[in-house]
Amino acid sequence: MNAAGRTALATLRVHGGSSLKMSNSTARPIHRGRQVRPDQSKRLSYLRPLRAWRARMWCREWRAGVNRESMRIQQVSASDMGGGAERVASDLHRAYLARGLDAWLAVGSKKGSLPNTLEIPGPPVATSGSLTARMRVRTTRARADREYIHDQLLGLEDMSFPATRELLALLPEPADVLHLHNLHGGYFDLRALPRLTAAIPTAITLHDTWLLAGHCAYSLGCERWITGCGKCPDISRPMAIPRDSSAANWRRKRDVYRRSRVFVAGPSRWVLAEAERSILADAIVRTFCIPNGIDTAVFTPGDRSAARAVLGLPSDAFIVITSAAGANPFKDYATVVRALPAIAHKLPGRNVLLVALGTESHSTDARVINVPFLSEPVQIARYLRAADIGLHMAHGENFPLSILEAQACGLPVVASAVGGIPETILPGETGLLVPEGDDAALAAAVVSLASDPARLLRMGVAAALHVRGHFGLDRMVDAYLAMYAAMLENADTPARAR
Repeated sequence: MNAAGRTALATLRVHGGSSLKMSNSTARPIHRGRQVRPDQSKRLSYLRPLRAWRARMWCREWRAGVNRESMRIQQVSASDMGGGAERVASDLHRAYLARGLDAWLAVGSKKGSLPNTLEIPGPPVATSGSLTARMRVRTTRARADREYIHDQLLGLEDMSFPATRELLALLPEPADVLHLHNLHGGYFDLRALPRLTAAIPTAITLHDTWLLAGHCAYSLGCERWITGCGKCPDISRPMAIPRDSSAANWRRKRDVYRRSRVFVAGPSRWVLAEAERSILADAIVRTFCIPNGIDTAVFTPGDRSAARAVLGLPSDAFIVITSAAGANPFKDYATVVRALPAIAHKLPGRNVLLVALGTESHSTDARVINVPFLSEPVQIARYLRAADIGLHMAHGENFPLSILEAQACGLPVVASAVGGIPETILPGETGLLVPEGDDAALAAAVVSLASDPARLLRMGVAAALHVRGHFGLDRMVDAYLAMYAAMLENADTPARAR
């Protein structure tokens, strides 16, 4: 903020007659022109950052002084380590800090040591571990949280996270923009969205379609999310609910969105098109298609023989690699496993191996090499360089980082044509697309590439160039910074009418 902006902001009167006090730690907080008793201070603390932002919006000097270099960015994510959505949020945060920006990352679960990363206070949530451990956590929480018990009995999505109201107060100074990532995962109260979006320009990146439906992260062909959910075909699908209250969840989200205004980013055109058909459309001010980006300084083509020597893989094998993703029902590792015998049969004399990243299971098939979850990108890149072809089969998917990473390392990728996957591959140039769940088509595609070494090499080179030119990390960072600037310029623009 420039000097004029600071001066104007320090003396500005907020709606309702209250003054915005600047950095006076000993003074009592002011609420609508009257002093607040000390015992009320904590209860009203979440209002302070909201009013600070409203004050700024009336301050032309402040608005003129905020630019890409001076803006304060607050991102919100389920964790600072984890899957694709968490990776994107953390990569953006790391890149913002490297550029000298005032960036903060608020997370539901803090696992790493990234600077300016804050854990959002909240109740214990059982998402992993043994059944006994999960039940112990849920029992402890149930004793302290009546709303949680009520929602669990009714099958409503868990939104009992009061700390969401304090989200903007986590930072030492109010943020200029708020950027939300995945809001499921047991840490965020979606009902706070109207208050947050009224206080600060807010963006949401759609990493999946949970915000559009009554509980599931991907609908897998069901279109009841368009008309109101209910009679859910599979309540066990993540994010699972104990009984079918999908229609009630859908209506609750719809009512939240009707009182909100958000800028929506999506890595694929597919997910943005889904959003425009959904209840979220009521809240949308503007959409931005920003493809996910990866670090092309880490994910690069390399010496295949050297990578295999380091990893202890046979130098003469024909290796296909996939991200198994454990028991994720939206992935389709089963189709890859079914296709493996046919691939080996049609490539006689070749030592066909499957490297499955991210699985602890032990296959009885000697051709399968299971690799536990790898958190370090350098380790992932080494395995990718050791392979010949990347595979990515899925039932529901948006814009998977694993496809970008494989292509960046010089691998043609064979993938299922679902969701946003077709936007990550140039069919016939950087990879091939096959129907969902079709193991015969998958096997045929792999064999066709393996039988033509010149084509395989040509597509691998094209894949690496394609990712470097279109899906680099810097490109994604620049696009999000441009989005933040547009959010500030359109801070008063209402949500579009449907």
